[in-house]
Amino acid sequence: MWEYRMARPDEREEYIDLANYAFKIDAESLLPKMYSKDIDSSGMHMVAADEKGRLRAQVAVYPEPMQVGGFPLRVGYLGIVSVHPRARGEGHMKVLMNKWLEEAPASYDMLVLYGQRQRYEYFNFTLGGVKLKYSVGEVNARHALRDVSTEELSIRPLFEVEGAAAFAQQLNVNRPSYVQRNAQQMSDILTGLEQQPLGVLEKDKLIGYLVASKTGKEITELAMADAADIPRAVKAYLAHSGADWIAVFAPEYETELNASLSSFAENYAVETSDMYHIVDFARVLEAYLKLKHQSIGLAPGEFSAVLNGQPITARVDEKGVTVERSAKPGAVELDKKQAQTLLLTPHGRYMRMGAAAEAGAGIPAGWFPLPIFWYIADKF
Repeated sequence: MWEYRMARPDEREEYIDLANYAFKIDAESLLPKMYSKDIDSSGMHMVAADEKGRLRAQVAVYPEPMQVGGFPLRVGYLGIVSVHPRARGEGHMKVLMNKWLEEAPASYDMLVLYGQRQRYEYFNFTLGGVKLKYSVGEVNARHALRDVSTEELSIRPLFEVEGAAAFAQQLNVNRPSYVQRNAQQMSDILTGLEQQPLGVLEKDKLIGYLVASKTGKEITELAMADAADIPRAVKAYLAHSGADWIAVFAPEYETELNASLSSFAENYAVETSDMYHIVDFARVLEAYLKLKHQSIGLAPGEFSAVLNGQPITARVDEKGVTVERSAKPGAVELDKKQAQTLLLTPHGRYMRMGAAAEAGAGIPAGWFPLPIFWYIADKF
């Protein structure tokens, strides 16, 4: 008789071993924010136990409370979707995923994950969000940044610098949108998934930090106390890395970061940022419309619809952004896939059939996709 339930604290070794076996990883070193020895993460794991009590499948959700344009949002990042090889094909992952989705409304406004698109579309996750990727090379530094001095800058391992955790915490909360990070866990957060957190110092003072990928060829996160120092930091890191080219990732809503990078980068691309399952459309819509209005700007207008059975009316006017849990008579009705495609991707403009086309026609220009973005350090 199979049992589907939350893991117990005494099963710590079992759920970590299952993840290690399924993914061929060392979860404790790869994801220390969840699996370091002083953390009880059992309450995050929904497991399938066989008749002998052995864990044969699991799905975990890591709580990530957010502030999005000053609006609190309850988010969970879903991961460690793992099934023991001897139990594959028996439907355990499907049961565990659906149990999480059934319980989500009590705790979360939205669930996020990174995974194969079609696999998770079966559970109503939509690939979307907005991530900007800038390409910067030595030739850009030599020409566009020729007058940018890095003489007094140094790049050092971040957590070798006194006060680094508190410094990184402050820069994180200064962002227009951020996942709440525990300062005591900052080292585990920024070193997770084989990343390298590096401090940017002027003389011996921290003026910013960056997070580099394992190869050193990507800056997955860049935060400077003064935006004017962004070109200096990128030029200094390019020399430090020894790479001919690096990529720098940025969320759409960090306008100063994008303005700086776009002034000297060789090229850029707009990419997706994870997969999303919206639980509460009104809260997610209000949070990210406010963020977009405050950062990028939104055209005045109104949008009214019933999104997966949830009526909403969103307005942008001289008072700002308001979202009501009601819809106008005759408002368009969209199912979950249609609604998430409209809100999370640019593909809403290509909808040509029935209610979806009607919805797309009634949206003020530039409202969607919502500027949702996830730093790698906050992934699971």
